[in-house]
Amino acid sequence: MLYKIALEEAWNFPKGESLGGFQSASLAPKGVIGGDLGANLLDVHEQRLQQMDENGVEFMALSLVSAGPQKVPNREGAEKLALEANNALSADVMKRSERFGGLCSVSMHDPVQAAQELERCFTELQGFIGCILNDYQSAGPDGNTMLFYDGPSYDTFWAAAETLDCPVYLHPREATPEIFDKMWKGREHLAFSALGYANRLNMHLLGIITAGVLDRFPKLKLVVGHMGEHIPYDLYRIDHKLNRARFPDMKMRKDKLVRDYFGSQVFITTSGHFSTNALLCAVAEIGVDSCMFSIDYPFESIANGCVWFDEYVEASINARDLVKIGRGNALKVFERLAAGIHGLEDKSPAQCEVGGLKNGEGEVEFGMYNKSFEKREVRKVL
Repeated sequence: MLYKIALEEAWNFPKGESLGGFQSASLAPKGVIGGDLGANLLDVHEQRLQQMDENGVEFMALSLVSAGPQKVPNREGAEKLALEANNALSADVMKRSERFGGLCSVSMHDPVQAAQELERCFTELQGFIGCILNDYQSAGPDGNTMLFYDGPSYDTFWAAAETLDCPVYLHPREATPEIFDKMWKGREHLAFSALGYANRLNMHLLGIITAGVLDRFPKLKLVVGHMGEHIPYDLYRIDHKLNRARFPDMKMRKDKLVRDYFGSQVFITTSGHFSTNALLCAVAEIGVDSCMFSIDYPFESIANGCVWFDEYVEASINARDLVKIGRGNALKVFERLAAGIHGLEDKSPAQCEVGGLKNGEGEVEFGMYNKSFEKREVRKVL
């Protein structure tokens, strides 16, 4: 499929590590994740853009690599990292605003200050289409205090996001030192993207939903990656077990289930989770309008994610739904994509070269899997 939009794509800037941000050497030795992970995070307009061109990705939303300001327990340090990252990201995406946009970062130590930084990014800087929060905010002298955003004190931030029509992308991060020692010591291989990331973030998202945040701010939109951080596949049990007689004080609207927020206020992306069966399950549970394409570059391969989507997913769903997931839904959720500096437009399946006549290859008849009328040309699968 041509003209794909990718939404969870990591980026870093030269000062990021010195300001307390992601340390590229901390995740894995050089060469384990896509060659030089640190260099790939810094690159925007060279190898990244070339791979986008080679794989039919028209647009990427870039965001400061996790955990960003959420990892900095000192308030002043977290706010400084967010401010400098946002300034640098705006400058980077505006070099090619027709190909890149940004998700701004904020410190969540103080919801009032977070709202102010969000407003600065959306009204004073250029190129931002949304915001990213990397799960809980670390705080306290030892970094073990965890600030979550489902309480009323964070309504100031959520109100600003709703007013600015700023979708908020919730992204996972590592555990605090204390939690890591208590839960993951001896099983470190499970602490990160294999299990721990999803288990922590899905709790936070469900906490926000069941605390009534989306009811208080009905135009607020939340996005989570990695095929929904396990939530779509547990929705029956989640809705079944949130028994209103058992939990009468739960603040979520009494006439709604968690599944009812998907497609209008909650959305998922495919970032780093290239399973066709999982996507089909998500579509069945939460609807095709809830699902969007993403890659998770440079932690995942652009080519691998695109081959999966273009070949395997295309063979499994209808052309209209493929284009919705690959492009159309992103334009509806992130409304700034269609505005001025980005100027992205809806595309039909034919324009995306999905499911129709491919006139550029000289085809004039739909459905000719074997080009020759008389002789089989496609390799037989043994």
